[in-house]
Amino acid sequence: MTILDRYLLFTFLRIFVVCFLSFAGLYVVIHLFSNLDELAALSKESSWLELMWAFYWPRMAELFDKTAPIMALVAGIFSVHLMQRNSELTAIEAGGITKFRALRSVLIAGVVVICLTVANRELFLHTFKDRLVRTPQNWHDRGKVKMSIYEDTETGVKVRGNEFLIGEKKITSSEVQIPASISRDLFSVRSQWGMIVPATDYRPAGLFLHEVTQPNSLKEVASVVMDDRPLICTPRDFPWLKERQCFVAIALEPDEIAYGKKLAQYRTTPEMIAALQKPRTWFGNGASDEVAVHVRILQPLLDLTLLLIGLPMIVGGERNIFVASGIGFLVVGGVFLVNLGCQTLGAAHLLEPAALAAWLPLIIFVPVAVLSMRKLKN
Repeated sequence: MTILDRYLLFTFLRIFVVCFLSFAGLYVVIHLFSNLDELAALSKESSWLELMWAFYWPRMAELFDKTAPIMALVAGIFSVHLMQRNSELTAIEAGGITKFRALRSVLIAGVVVICLTVANRELFLHTFKDRLVRTPQNWHDRGKVKMSIYEDTETGVKVRGNEFLIGEKKITSSEVQIPASISRDLFSVRSQWGMIVPATDYRPAGLFLHEVTQPNSLKEVASVVMDDRPLICTPRDFPWLKERQCFVAIALEPDEIAYGKKLAQYRTTPEMIAALQKPRTWFGNGASDEVAVHVRILQPLLDLTLLLIGLPMIVGGERNIFVASGIGFLVVGGVFLVNLGCQTLGAAHLLEPAALAAWLPLIIFVPVAVLSMRKLKN
């Protein structure tokens, strides 16, 4: 590594760290004072230091995942701007060194940052997904959320409700819908409330329905069996159930019921592919899930393309810092809008196949990046 490489690398890292820490500090301050009362109540159960670490450390990892490629572009642009402002790049070129060779360390540093975001996303971020979906209001599962439709991927049974009480694992105004392919007599069960219960010696884990209002008399309704195992248990066949009680033997995940798509966005790529291969999925639709998988796989290439477009644009151009910043914002904004538009069209089935929605931004911007990089080689 030459003196020039070390000089540029140090400048890049210094600007990158300052930008990220400034943005992260601003986020923490704004979020902290917006939720000060709730966090103060939580601090009574543990120290402020433990609370801040448990709550904000995973969010710093999420912030790094979302902002690191942009911060890398900003650090690269400002590093080049500093060289141009001091006429250092001109002196380097006068010595017979091309712009590409001079800025090689900046490009390598940008690639390293992109690789770190991939490692952070696949190896680290998903381990804290249970914290990332929680807010200070339901940090200890004391809150309640609006209940969405939950579909069991194995049986096709759908569970509806009014609200889901996270701490109690309770669904108010619950309704269970049974597919016609499973039962020809019993199609739905409605109750005042249901509770997710763990397995015991006499029954598996599932949903325990209390104060059933439909059907009117469960004692006259036969249980529903699927693959030689009870799926819907009624008092007629199971004496441990009372008159207005019913048990549904399906696996329910409280976090998935409560947080749905928020929880899904922190999955690793293999988990996303595995969820896509299931016969049914209860969140989103097939097209949006397919687009999300392709976007996740291609995201590092799009981040690299963003760097390769933005960095050469500042080389040899205007030395005004505001112009340099404006170029960076335009590049980031253009790539972001095109990427978002393609994903939206793919999820709405307006751009098919779904993979095209993820590939189209690369098809558009990779040639631009190639033409932009030619500027550094001349």
